[in-house]
Amino acid sequence: MAFSKDGAGNWTPATTTYALGEAFAAGVWNMGPGGGRFAPIMRPALSLEETLTKLKAAGCSHVEFHDTEAEPEDAIDIKKAVDNAGMKVAMCTANLFKRGPEFAIGNFGAPVAATRAEAIRRTKNYITTGIEVFQSEIYVYWNSSNGFGGPLMVNYADCYRQTAESLSEVVQWMLDTYGPERALPIAIEPKPNEPANWAVPADAGETLAIISMMPAHLQPFVGTNLEVCHSTMAGKRYAAELGLVAAAKKAFYVHLNSGSGLKFDEDLAFGDNDFGMAVETVYTMQEIGYSAVVGIDCQPLNTDTPEQQNASVARSVRNFNRALEICNTRINADELNALRAIGDRAGLSDLFARAVSGLA
Repeated sequence: MAFSKDGAGNWTPATTTYALGEAFAAGVWNMGPGGGRFAPIMRPALSLEETLTKLKAAGCSHVEFHDTEAEPEDAIDIKKAVDNAGMKVAMCTANLFKRGPEFAIGNFGAPVAATRAEAIRRTKNYITTGIEVFQSEIYVYWNSSNGFGGPLMVNYADCYRQTAESLSEVVQWMLDTYGPERALPIAIEPKPNEPANWAVPADAGETLAIISMMPAHLQPFVGTNLEVCHSTMAGKRYAAELGLVAAAKKAFYVHLNSGSGLKFDEDLAFGDNDFGMAVETVYTMQEIGYSAVVGIDCQPLNTDTPEQQNASVARSVRNFNRALEICNTRINADELNALRAIGDRAGLSDLFARAVSGLA
């Protein structure tokens, strides 16, 4: 956690850096009994200690928390459990979607001022927990219900503007309270829909636009947390969105998983549905110099047994490392860049197919 000034005098995140494949994180919500509106409970619930043990066995060095799984009043004991498991807290986030019925209409951009104020209060409270107790590496704001559900349900301009203003209030408070040297990088996680029909911000571009609406002195402290499924749901190519935020120097964190298209947030294991996408993602992470913890956000399959509680997380880590091996051994950067330089799309397609298939 924290920021430091670069050679040009700009504040930049000064979090611990990792080589790709060295540090993975998953949320405690990424394992569990399953169930929902259309599915039965499939597995027994796990204690925090059991969850941490299984996450570590799956290949995670770090864990992620919502405040609904790690209440501030329990944070000291939870941090001890994390320490005892030999892990660290990568990410923390306040739950601004299930915490109360007021959040059904949004949070930072909600049309009701009291709802925005409550979202801001809860966010400040959990940033305090993240800095003072968890020593978290990043704070994530997921848009969740922020947005609208139908025609004229919000003033559209106000929704975007108030989201930026709410973020600005949080960041200014954090800087006033802790100073840049202890401030948590804040990463916005966009999603185009679910639970909101039209969520704000919906994608990488909207996220960067909202950051640009903040006062200039606050913008360095806010970046992005792009998720594969969310980009897929928006009809975007995940690696391209990563490139966009990296060009803006806002690639603070990632959430990797996979899905099958413009449907809903399937949260399949990274690489399960489209291994080629996984290879392209990992290669792009190399190209942009990504060096933070790699976050995994997937769910168990509905057929997973009690013994497979952590199978999707473990498979995500394995698929990442498989993709990384392909990038390091089967994709020649000089050949790739030479084909790019002459616009040889046929050659590029064949290079990629050879790399992913392992066949000449």
